[in-house]
Amino acid sequence: MRASLCLAMLIGTPVLGQWRFAGDTSATWEQAIARYQELDRRHPVARLMGIGNDDDGSPLHLFVLSDGSGFTPDSIRAARKSILWITNGIHPGEPDGIDASLLLAQALLESDQYMGLLSSTAVCIVPVYNVWGAKQRERLTRPDQNGPVAHGIRANARNLDLNRDFMKADASNTRALQAALAHWDPDVYFETHVSDGADHQYVMELLTTQKDKLDGGLSAFMTRRLVPALHAWMDRRGFLMGPYFETIKEIPEEGLYGFYDSPRYSSGYNALFSRIGILAESHMLKPYPDRVNATFELMLATLDVMNQQGTELIEARQRAKAYAASMSEVGLNWRLDTTSKEQLDWLGYEAAHPISEVSGLPRLQYDQSKPTKVKVPWMDTYRPALIKQKPKGYLIPRAWKDIAGRLRAHGVEVVELDAATAYIVEEDSIAEFTTTKQPYEGHYLHRDVRSVQGKRAIRAEAGDFYVRTGQVCDRFIMEALEPEAEDSYFAWGFFDAILQQKEWFTPYAFEDIAAGLLAKDPALKAALEAKREEDPAFAQDAFAQLYFVFQRSPWFERGHRIHPVRRVVGR
Repeated sequence: MRASLCLAMLIGTPVLGQWRFAGDTSATWEQAIARYQELDRRHPVARLMGIGNDDDGSPLHLFVLSDGSGFTPDSIRAARKSILWITNGIHPGEPDGIDASLLLAQALLESDQYMGLLSSTAVCIVPVYNVWGAKQRERLTRPDQNGPVAHGIRANARNLDLNRDFMKADASNTRALQAALAHWDPDVYFETHVSDGADHQYVMELLTTQKDKLDGGLSAFMTRRLVPALHAWMDRRGFLMGPYFETIKEIPEEGLYGFYDSPRYSSGYNALFSRIGILAESHMLKPYPDRVNATFELMLATLDVMNQQGTELIEARQRAKAYAASMSEVGLNWRLDTTSKEQLDWLGYEAAHPISEVSGLPRLQYDQSKPTKVKVPWMDTYRPALIKQKPKGYLIPRAWKDIAGRLRAHGVEVVELDAATAYIVEEDSIAEFTTTKQPYEGHYLHRDVRSVQGKRAIRAEAGDFYVRTGQVCDRFIMEALEPEAEDSYFAWGFFDAILQQKEWFTPYAFEDIAAGLLAKDPALKAALEAKREEDPAFAQDAFAQLYFVFQRSPWFERGHRIHPVRRVVGR
């Protein structure tokens, strides 16, 4: 079948002035790219381009709609336009956005009703982000989801969840997307998903960047202008939309709280660059056409706000970037403030607990014949558990050049020193941490990291790297390089080599040295005796006591557990 006929059949045609998706079939990756190629051929204001490759080698595409302002971020910015970025198929088992974006692209290019939305905004669409996952067409991998009849799978070619990869960037997909985002620097990042969890009446759940992690001006734009306008649009179009949520207990009526998007997630990552993140989370149990159409309408709603208030959004972002560059401290490891509560209107279904035919025990069941309308407790205020003072910069030894490369890939300015330079630095000794017992997204993630800081003078050598602060991406820099940050490069295991001790001692040979150290150092001897007193097992372990002394001796390995990235605090 010719691409143009396939486009009309699978996307649909205008009905009573409204563009709607019908059917229970999602476009394959090949079909989607063919349709975008046709739109590129037919419309001079649209262009399909490559931005990199999937881990399986397949090309990653970007479809740009820009009415009269060129196809580069510079030309679009020169025209004073804002940029909306839409990523689809990060989880190809949730393909709603793939079809919704095809509908959106055609509507913006061919509908008199909608093409005016491009007058102040350019739209960048990633048709399918996880191409390999989209190619694995399945019918049985998502038993809880109401259509489509076939879809992709969640994992990528390396069995990674790409929406957990934004800080560690293990996937080729991620590195390609991040380079494109650094180049285009969109004002709003929009990503399409399907939500699971509790049943309710809403066809769409709206997840936005956690409001407290954005600069005040940008947060205010999002919470007071963007989000209310999105809800108003969806109400007018007849699509019920509630917040994306977590349940405090078993069912929503017992209370809800907002999702915490740490930097590993797309919305949390984009917040570090003063971008508003939106995730469209259509509900898994709603019919597939309703989910696609709700996703399409949320895209239109976002465009409508950006078209009308694009100047205000651009200015809010400029202020947020300036603030990020100038602030003296950065909050990390945000935690839910359970004392900050409000009442939220909730449209749910009555829950019951009949006896399970599987286990013979009570099971949860929602009765869709009994809709409810109640107020529920809602918590969505987060506060930083850790606040770090911003240093003048960070030094990265040449031996860790891969870390410098990672930073550059995100648009961070990294300077390679051309001569030896003296600095006063603060360095971290990793004192405590826990490590997951099972791998998480390819890594044994470190948590609850506690470090001890010390200050000293060092000489950085030619070839080492200096990362100055005062950049608009300072929040990303600190999230990556501060070892106690929950999604830092240390937390993801990129510095694990420092955790293995290389230099040891022979116990019988070190006995006399240890005795001499204790005789010369009353404080060390008192510390050893106190440890023996408080820990009976230690008191019966000769090697442990020798190691206690060894750790505090001049012979102990200088670099053990010393985080190699130092904070520059002076010259």
